Amino acid sequence: MKKISFLIGLIFFVIGVITLPHYNINFDAINHLSRGQAYLHYFLTGKKDYSDLPSFVRYFQNPENLFLQSDISKSQIVKRSVYQHDSTTFDYFIQNDGYGHPPLSDIFSSVFNFVFFQKLGIINDIDSYHLYGIFLASILVALIFKWTAKTYSKFAGIIASLSLSLYPLFFSQSHFNTEKDVPETAFIAFFIYSFWKGITQKSTKWIILSGIFLGFGVGTKLNIAFVIFIIMPWLISFILSNFPKRKFAIKSFVKKNLSILISLFLIPLIAFSIFLISWPYLWGDPVENISKVISFYKEIGLSQTSQQLIPVAGVNTFAIQSLIFITPLVILFFAILGIIFVIKRIKSEKQKTGFLFLLWFAIPILRVSISGTNIYGGLRQIMEYIPAMAILSGLGAQTIAEKIIKKFHFNKNLVYFLLVLFFVPLIAKFIKIHPNENLYYNPLIGGLAGAKERNFPYWGETYGETYRQATVWFAKNASKNSKLVFAYELMPNIPIIFLRTDINFSNTFRSGYLMNGEYAVTLISQGVDKRSYYDMYLENFLNPVYKVTVDGVDVLKLWKNDSKHLKMPLKENLDKSLTYKINKDGILLQTKTLQKLSRLEIDYLDKNCPPKLSSGVIEISKDNQNWDRLPGVLPDDWRITSLGEQPSHGKFIEPFVGQNAKFIKLELTPSNTCLKNIKSSRLYYFE
Repeated sequence: MKKISFLIGLIFFVIGVITLPHYNINFDAINHLSRGQAYLHYFLTGKKDYSDLPSFVRYFQNPENLFLQSDISKSQIVKRSVYQHDSTTFDYFIQNDGYGHPPLSDIFSSVFNFVFFQKLGIINDIDSYHLYGIFLASILVALIFKWTAKTYSKFAGIIASLSLSLYPLFFSQSHFNTEKDVPETAFIAFFIYSFWKGITQKSTKWIILSGIFLGFGVGTKLNIAFVIFIIMPWLISFILSNFPKRKFAIKSFVKKNLSILISLFLIPLIAFSIFLISWPYLWGDPVENISKVISFYKEIGLSQTSQQLIPVAGVNTFAIQSLIFITPLVILFFAILGIIFVIKRIKSEKQKTGFLFLLWFAIPILRVSISGTNIYGGLRQIMEYIPAMAILSGLGAQTIAEKIIKKFHFNKNLVYFLLVLFFVPLIAKFIKIHPNENLYYNPLIGGLAGAKERNFPYWGETYGETYRQATVWFAKNASKNSKLVFAYELMPNIPIIFLRTDINFSNTFRSGYLMNGEYAVTLISQGVDKRSYYDMYLENFLNPVYKVTVDGVDVLKLWKNDSKHLKMPLKENLDKSLTYKINKDGILLQTKTLQKLSRLEIDYLDKNCPPKLSSGVIEISKDNQNWDRLPGVLPDDWRITSLGEQPSHGKFIEPFVGQNAKFIKLELTPSNTCLKNIKSSRLYYFE
């Protein structure tokens, strides 16, 4: 059993490591890995800055290679991570940390970077962090096989480990979401297993170990606090099942189980100690600083969002619907059978292990489905349900196998083999969409295309992992000294070492209709098409030079903003009928006829005038009755960064993307802002 468990974990680890270079960092990496490095450096050296390290020197790391392969020799690469930045030191985080998740897995990720990149020089700077996630996920896969096999059968264990390994969200996230959700999933599983082992075998060692894993979980993400709603109902049912009321005596029970009871009381002490020791930010004022952390969790967990699906009596069905749509059908089918089996024998099972698995699966889903709760970014936030679902899948497969064998008298091994073959289509799908497993939707919703058509919440959301595919294309195809920008996103989303050193990477190069030749990249998901002028400009006017497509849906695009890549020639005319009125709320501009808007230019007096603009929004209308608000808030340097802030220095330029309108309304604060002192105005439209 141990050898099989080890082999299964090893296979997952090898596949995970080999495929690591196919995935980018996640959106939050800049915050988590910088913090992890700052705290780790302090723990290792006692230093609160990086003054003892050589300065970072930019180099180009081949984004396709797991190992160090750069444009300079290994000896020239300064073994300092891009996340060991002089602006994000220990002192910085002591002052600015707290409003977020705990840092323990940030630190653990940084340990892997410290060993495999900084010391051994084997794995590149970025992927060395992600070894941590693959390592934990591999142990978890091995554990799920072992636990399921011992509880039910080896075949059930194989199906369970397959279900976990091939669960698209789990496989994908284990490669890059290594600071929060994947470690939390693993630590919750390790805690539940250790606690179950300690109680069922009356082992204080296992119970103490569960306290350590609980501490690791609390030190990573406070989601693990909800595990009490899993273990307490199970523990009560276990006690009631194993200690009949007639024979149960409290004094005798305490005397016989004193060491167990003491170890149970130690669990929260161990967990809190790990939580406190691993987070230096808390040390100055633990009570006050912990309250800030709790406030953060209240805000993200209880706030409402329009993304949610709440159709019945305030019940949020998003998590349940998402679970149904992102789970491969073979796993969903087997898991449903497993749930039915557990419910049927829940009373007769002495150790209530099936009940434990059922609680483990259900509680994470239910806790984000009750009225007043919130979940953002999809089910990655509650991935802890996946290992339990995998176990139930194994149990379901075992149940149906036994029924087939009993009814038809088929050879047992043949039935097992045929049931394993049910996973072949899923493996084929993995190969087809790799490395975009994060975007898997099953046929019940019609794949990603169906999710997009239904506008299902968070369709297309990859959490940033897709960018690496663009860096591979860019490294091979971009001309020397090219400029690269994000259409909207933040620059840390692509590690600078994945771009050639001749590339000028800055969002200040956004030029829009000026067409200065910059490359622009963005991820495509729900709601991004109209989030900014630049997004709409790129999508409406330019043909992409590269894109990533899953199930017929574009999920990443890369454009070159020049005339060669225009979808059609852009010809402008000046509208000579433009008039305007100044009112108390702002400015209303009007043309005589409906126009395909291109650009509004206003010259205004900004000397010796009332206060400058503090806030402004722009709306357009065809009939002066129904208005559409344009994205962004004035003053703004986001639309076309190469133009600078708008409005400023007596000039205001507002670009459009061919929207049909006759009226343009500027709502301005304060009402007596300088922009109202119009000298002249011009409106250009497309032919």
